[in-house]
Amino acid sequence: MKNILKYIMILTLAVGVMSSCDDEYQAPNAGAKHSVIYSAEQSASNQVQVNGEISFGDASSGVQLREWSVAEGIGFIITDDSLSTSDMNNIKVVFNEAGTQEVKLHQEFGGDFYVGTTVRSSSYDTTIMVTVLDSVDVAFEAHYINDDGTVGAALTLQDGAKNQVTASKSVQFTYILDGSPQEVIWTFEGGDPAEVEYDGNAIEDGSGLNTVVKYKKIGVWDVGLLGFRDRPYGGDTLVYNDLIEVIPSTEPVILDQLVNDGNTIVLNYSREIDPASVNANNFAVSMENAGTAIPVNIASVNVDPSEGNLVIISLDGENIYDDDEVHVTYTPGEMRTTDLVNADAITDQLMDHAKGENKMAQNGYDVGMETSTVANWPYLYWGGNWGMYTNDIITTNPHLGKKSMVVNWEAGGGSIFDYKDDLGNNTVFNLETGKTYEVGFWIYVDKLGNADNGGLVPDFRLYPDDWSAELAFFFDDAFPTGEWVYQSTTWSPANTRDYFFMMRGYNASSTVEMEFYLDDFGIYELNMRP
Repeated sequence: MKNILKYIMILTLAVGVMSSCDDEYQAPNAGAKHSVIYSAEQSASNQVQVNGEISFGDASSGVQLREWSVAEGIGFIITDDSLSTSDMNNIKVVFNEAGTQEVKLHQEFGGDFYVGTTVRSSSYDTTIMVTVLDSVDVAFEAHYINDDGTVGAALTLQDGAKNQVTASKSVQFTYILDGSPQEVIWTFEGGDPAEVEYDGNAIEDGSGLNTVVKYKKIGVWDVGLLGFRDRPYGGDTLVYNDLIEVIPSTEPVILDQLVNDGNTIVLNYSREIDPASVNANNFAVSMENAGTAIPVNIASVNVDPSEGNLVIISLDGENIYDDDEVHVTYTPGEMRTTDLVNADAITDQLMDHAKGENKMAQNGYDVGMETSTVANWPYLYWGGNWGMYTNDIITTNPHLGKKSMVVNWEAGGGSIFDYKDDLGNNTVFNLETGKTYEVGFWIYVDKLGNADNGGLVPDFRLYPDDWSAELAFFFDDAFPTGEWVYQSTTWSPANTRDYFFMMRGYNASSTVEMEFYLDDFGIYELNMRP
């Protein structure tokens, strides 16, 4: 008798339906004996939850004797007496212990038979490997973030704990998962962000492990964590009511962001602003485009009723375009936080433009380095100095998210790479002629190159695959180091088509290496002033 260990590819058909399918298995030499074995969980990687049912079927022809078996005490076959063995054609198995478990089938044919197109003799043993998952279970830890950014003391985790957090301070939440959930969703009442979702990739690679939440709103807030998987279905929810109590602060209120929302201007403060303290007369807005001043008047200034840390400036009939330069001034008056700290002056501060859809990311291009590996950013084999570099995906210095790419150009070197999917194909993005796009990325220069050999300063250039443009970014002696800096330019494609970029780096004139981090590439359609 031959002992053959066979890892069965599991069909998604339910066993009870096998014999009624219109498209039946057509074995070679119809009428001969064949070993044909089915299971119901191929699309779930042959996984089942502890105490869940998984079905198997023997649709073989010419079988004289069969015996299914599972390890006694670890699983059982559902029959009238639920034993560890069965001679039935179709069975359902339940495992009560997590791990990799075996379902075995012994068949006697009394002569030659086929397994696929291979002829076997007399008997056949099959072992089906089943991954038995624990029930989904979620828990979490929480720690204060100290003023220097380090992780501080642990919070008490129980309903009604009311761990005190000073307004504008942050807490780090760390999930603890069992049972291999495929998705995790956090809800942070009163927090920023208010909700965070991680998929299976972020869970598997660890990039979703920690989430930092900033609390800006005075009050008492709940925290919730949901983990679930679709197949085998399972889930768990954990909610602590009144876990966080945000208390008043005596520290200065910080303007975290100044950005537009369509045709309004949003001042995003680190704490809630008292609506009664806001006076439009204390604000001024100036606007210009290509050096030409555009008259603008303020219609109103109000606190957002649902997000109390947002102060909204509405303009009187004037639109804001992406190529406008907008400055905001606040002359101190009575504007103060709900914990009675006056807002500081703002003097001619430049407004950021909110970005729309990232066209570069539309087909799965990993613009933030969160799901790719260095193999997805391959060398393009130009030879010479273009191959004198290294790159890697790392977690030690991300801009946003959990990862970034580190690139090191050798002295006299450079680089040339692009982005490809796991099959080695270029991931493309569709752009349209007649439109103008902002093309940008974030860069953190750790070691700056030079031009001491008499040539050009180091640069990084993006070339579309049709060579219709050269989007260049230069790094001279004045370029900032030790901080994340956004670099961008505009591009108006000549043709409507799918594009991809080749990314070329130049350090050939440098006597020293240059090392930097890249993150968060983007292409954004711009709404230009007519």
